[in-house]
Amino acid sequence: MNEADSMRITHDIAVAAAETLARLNPQMTFLFISGAGADGTERGPVMWARVKGKTENALRRLPFKAVYVLSPGIIQPLDGIRSKTAAYRVFYAIASPFLPIARRLFPDYVVPPNKSAAPC
Repeated sequence: MNEADSMRITHDIAVAAAETLARLNPQMTFLFISGAGADGTERGPVMWARVKGKTENALRRLPFKAVYVLSPGIIQPLDGIRSKTAAYRVFYAIASPFLPIARRLFPDYVVPPNKSAAPC
């Protein structure tokens, strides 16, 4: 994805929604799912990290009661869930035996999906 498309999808849509919600209810708490490695300086060499960092910064400036940003490194698929992206399928096929160990060693970076959550 190019940077303009990434900005539109990741930043512009999230910030527009958050601005509307902050205007309607500034006592609201806002939660944004970002990604490990987001670049809060907005000047690093990795495009997706700059876009995520810019989005996080913009959201934190909004007048919410609180803004929380979750930044998982890996979300471990369970129950036979498979990505539509071929590269991710290959990654998970190779990494899946190691993910339980990685989750124990790096619990802030390897996140299992919440089985009790309703599907979206």
